[in-house]
Amino acid sequence: MVYRLAARMLSPGPEAEDATQEAFVQMHRAFEQYDLDRPLKPWLGRITYHVCLKRMAKQRRVELPVDPVSLVDLEDGHMRGPEAQAADRQVGALITEAMGRLSAQDRALVTMRYVDGLTDVEVGEAVGMNRNTVRTRLYRARATLRRALGPLLDGGDRT
Repeated sequence: MVYRLAARMLSPGPEAEDATQEAFVQMHRAFEQYDLDRPLKPWLGRITYHVCLKRMAKQRRVELPVDPVSLVDLEDGHMRGPEAQAADRQVGALITEAMGRLSAQDRALVTMRYVDGLTDVEVGEAVGMNRNTVRTRLYRARATLRRALGPLLDGGDRT
């Protein structure tokens, strides 16, 4: 779970591996502060989230890894041709660019909520925000993405 979150926030590879290791080191150092009556997953998620945010803040722009095929419906379940694969790559590039317009924190919230499938409450526990703040931030992030992806979503009809 820690590596998966780090890979989604930072991109898979050495950067995510380093963040994972750093998260576990911080968890080890702070374990005395852990409340045994609460679930471990949100606490560890929160540590990972903050480690990744610090790393993201050091970078000017972080590209969120996007699998375009997972974002576009496959045609009748058949193998897609070169044109469709090229279109998928273009869609992926547009989505990556749109995600790049979000703040690092909003990218993380969107990733946890819509990619990892956490509930608003679980996201809030992981990042230290109340549920309503998470909902507000996600609403604003979706609005930003909707504006950026308008032509893609409307088939180019939006002005």
